Amino acid sequence: MGRPVNANAEATRRRILESAIGLFSDHGLGGASIREIARGAGVSLAMVHHYFGSKNDLYEAAINSMYADLAELERELRFAIEEEAELGTFVEQAIRAGFRFARAHQPAVRLLMRSVVEVGELDEKRRREVQAPFLDYASVELSKHLGCAPRDLRLPLQSTVFLVARYAVSSPTELSLLTGASPDDSPEAAEDHLVRAALALLTRPNPHAIH
Repeated sequence: MGRPVNANAEATRRRILESAIGLFSDHGLGGASIREIARGAGVSLAMVHHYFGSKNDLYEAAINSMYADLAELERELRFAIEEEAELGTFVEQAIRAGFRFARAHQPAVRLLMRSVVEVGELDEKRRREVQAPFLDYASVELSKHLGCAPRDLRLPLQSTVFLVARYAVSSPTELSLLTGASPDDSPEAAEDHLVRAALALLTRPNPHAIH
C-alpha cells in the first residue's frame, strides 16, 4: 500500500525547506537561487514555486520553520522554570537543552544569526512576537530566584542566548580548538563552559543569589 498523498507532499515540502535553510544560511537571500534550492531538494523548479511561491516567501517559510521548532523548546523550558525550584539546576538544564537543540539545527541557527548580522536586529515581527515576550517572561521568572529587578536580567539573558547560538554553530574543528578537547568531547566541554558563563551573567545583578 502506497504512502498517503499528504505524507508525500509533506516530505517534499520538508526537503525543499531543508535545502533552502542550508543554502540561505550559507549564501543569504541574495546569494541562493531557487534553482539551486530545487536541485538540493531533488525537485523541479516548478515544484518549489508550487509549495512556496516566490523566493522571498520561501525565505520567510524557512525562518518560520525554525521559530516553530524553537516554540517547542520554549514550552519545555517554561515548564522547567516553573517546576524547578533551584536556580542552578534550571539554568544548567536550559543551557544544555538549548545548546543541543541548536547543534541539531545548525543551518537554521546560522540562518537566524545571518539575518540579524545583516541588518543589526531582528525584524519587527520577530521582536514583537518572539524576542520581547521571551525577555519579559524569563526576566520576571528569574528575578524571583535572584532578588533583582527584571530589567537587570534582560541583557544577561540575551547575551546568554547569543553565546549558546554562537558556539552551537561552531564546526567540530573550531570547537575542539576553543575547548582544547577532542572533537568527540568538545561539545560537552562547551556545554560546561556555557553553564558557568550563564550562571555568571545571570547572577551578576545579585552575586549571592545561589549561594
